[in-house]
Amino acid sequence: MNTVKSVTMTIFKIGVVAFLALGVIVVLTQAVGLIAGDAGLVSGAVSMLGTAMTVAAGVTGLLGFVMSYLFHWKAGED
Repeated sequence: MNTVKSVTMTIFKIGVVAFLALGVIVVLTQAVGLIAGDAGLVSGAVSMLGTAMTVAAGVTGLLGFVMSYLFHWKAGED
């Protein structure tokens, strides 16, 4: 069971880093588009990376929910 917990935690951490990194890339790309006055760049950033970012966040959130059962977390614990 410790192997399952270790693998699950590793995948969760990778997912968090992935969706946060994608979010930062989208926002920075949009900021560059705003400064450059390029509307295509602003909307294109979401078109290109939005789906991947949303899927990564969704999968990571669901994995966090599953982990609450695997690790027997209780409400109010730190």
